[in-house]
Amino acid sequence: MSGVEFTLALPPGYRAGPILAYHGRDALSVSERVTGATIAKPVWLEGGPRLVEVDLGQAEDSSLSRARYRIEGPVSEAGRQTLERIVARMLGLKSDPLAFEAMSGAARLIGGRSGLRIPLTANSWEAVCWAVIGQQINLSFAAALRRALIEHLGPVVGASGLRAHPGPAEVAALDPAVLTAMRFSRSKASYLVGMAGLIAAGDLLLDHLATASPVEAEAALCAIRGVGPWTARYIMLRGLGLPDVAPIGDSGLATALQRLLALPDRPDAKQQEIAMRPFAPHRSLATAHLWASLADPA
Repeated sequence: MSGVEFTLALPPGYRAGPILAYHGRDALSVSERVTGATIAKPVWLEGGPRLVEVDLGQAEDSSLSRARYRIEGPVSEAGRQTLERIVARMLGLKSDPLAFEAMSGAARLIGGRSGLRIPLTANSWEAVCWAVIGQQINLSFAAALRRALIEHLGPVVGASGLRAHPGPAEVAALDPAVLTAMRFSRSKASYLVGMAGLIAAGDLLLDHLATASPVEAEAALCAIRGVGPWTARYIMLRGLGLPDVAPIGDSGLATALQRLLALPDRPDAKQQEIAMRPFAPHRSLATAHLWASLADPA
């Protein structure tokens, strides 16, 4: 890809594998593609969709601990700064694994995953879409619904064939019946269009919530029709990047806690809350390690 190239320093011990796995978890995605150690994704920058490629091929070489990223076309200094923030989000650089790993009791979770970070969506709105779409369905069906939404509204960017994720204004303008025709439930369609409308109108400021306490952010999100604790906490974890969030009620979290604690049954919501308390104020990273532990041998 021609364009402008930049580099971003990565911390010692940076682990590229989990980052690539997260962004490549939908092999059929129309809005991001992982090829080898490169993530390709259209982002909205300076008034339009632009393709960015993030190369992590050198990330795990201690002598070359950096990421290279390229974007099509020229970019202003302000645009470069915005792009760097997007790339840093996607690479999980808001996480603080050192502080978490220094906690008493964290070692039982870490295993061979030292340095694990939490990759975020390119912007908070994309996490909102994932959270609302993913309510009470499995990942593969959620990914299929998300693809249908993006294929309907997202413009194709260059020769990549990838599409830019539509913004809240575009989704807010949809008739929910358009989404139900794509296999969205009526409630899910209504919730997504309604939440997009709040964001587009400026009545829900995601950037403001990113600087709030977890309690404040959860209360503000749960006040919105269709948003319960799991949806709110997923947005807080993957979109806002808050460090002390446990998505209680998440199926994977419950299964991982059952294995960790050798429980006879999967813990209920109250038991999950109690089990996650010792990991405060780093429950987000604890959650990431618990999810990752599901791939460990039983």
